Amino acid sequence: MSLEAVPEPPPLGAGADVAHFSGPVELVRRRLALPPTAGVYVVACGDCVAHIGTSGNLRSRVGTLASLGTHRGSAEVICAAYCTGRPPRVWWHTADDAAAAREIERTLKREYGEPPIPRDEFAACVNGERLRSDLVAAAGPSSWQAGYAEAVFAIGEKLKLLFQPQFDEVWRRVGVPPGPWRA
Repeated sequence: MSLEAVPEPPPLGAGADVAHFSGPVELVRRRLALPPTAGVYVVACGDCVAHIGTSGNLRSRVGTLASLGTHRGSAEVICAAYCTGRPPRVWWHTADDAAAAREIERTLKREYGEPPIPRDEFAACVNGERLRSDLVAAAGPSSWQAGYAEAVFAIGEKLKLLFQPQFDEVWRRVGVPPGPWRA
């Protein structure tokens, strides 16, 4: 009996054709196993689809997400990891070009809606709201860390700014979500 991994589609249900997607792989900061080509990608934490995106270079774009850099999906992905307790995994499908990838993305979002999906179960992850709220509460609402966290989440990008030494105690109270930012 073979113990080879069976390809597993993203947790989107039976609607859009996602069976042809590659993956899943863990979201990591280095040696990400995605091609440096155009395509669409789906990031899920457990049963929560946290982000659907496209890029002309999948490896680079998803790597930016993993490092919590300039990526609008960062807040929802790290919050989904926080809420589910599951690390982010990535599925992808290559496309001829970025325009073709955007068409696949539109089809997925038209069929399932905007992430996080399912929306009713993970509404608190929209814009990272639950994690933001818990960080502010752990820091103390009138602390500079609370104001800084509010500002970073309001901007919606570069969440890596929340992993400075001044936030270590706040993260100890809240718990760092599973994923590449834990290291």
